[in-house]
Amino acid sequence: MSSTYKTTYLGLNKFVGSDKPKMDDFNFDNEQLDSKFQEHVESNLHITEEERKLLGKSNFVMGTYTGDGQSTQIIPLDFEAEFLMIFTKGEELIHASGNTSNIYSAILTPLGCTDGVLFTEEGFMVSYISTTPPDGKKTMLNVSGKTYIYLAIPKVK
Repeated sequence: MSSTYKTTYLGLNKFVGSDKPKMDDFNFDNEQLDSKFQEHVESNLHITEEERKLLGKSNFVMGTYTGDGQSTQIIPLDFEAEFLMIFTKGEELIHASGNTSNIYSAILTPLGCTDGVLFTEEGFMVSYISTTPPDGKKTMLNVSGKTYIYLAIPKVK
């Protein structure tokens, strides 16, 4: 004998003391629950398909490069970045001395960036100014032998 009552939404068995449940009743309930749970997990009720793909993945990439002392260097990325922050390992973000500011950090966004760095098709380009310009701001993002750390957020497509 099946249950006397059923739940409103899924129609699962609600037994009372005089009911005599059978294995089929429990198996039916388990199949209903499993099916509805699968529908829920595979649906887009709470998150989009793009968000689902990002689940369990880091939403940022951290990397390093070594300065080569040239006026510019292109640092390749295998993705298009939405945001990028760079700093020099072991250095202050900006070191000011007299009328000169040595800038050892940079930020890039789609809306603009600090001096010394640009997005490129390959990744990003950093610069190094070895002589002091008239405004006193020296970008130090490619000093020979220095290690630079970057944090990038990939563009979601």
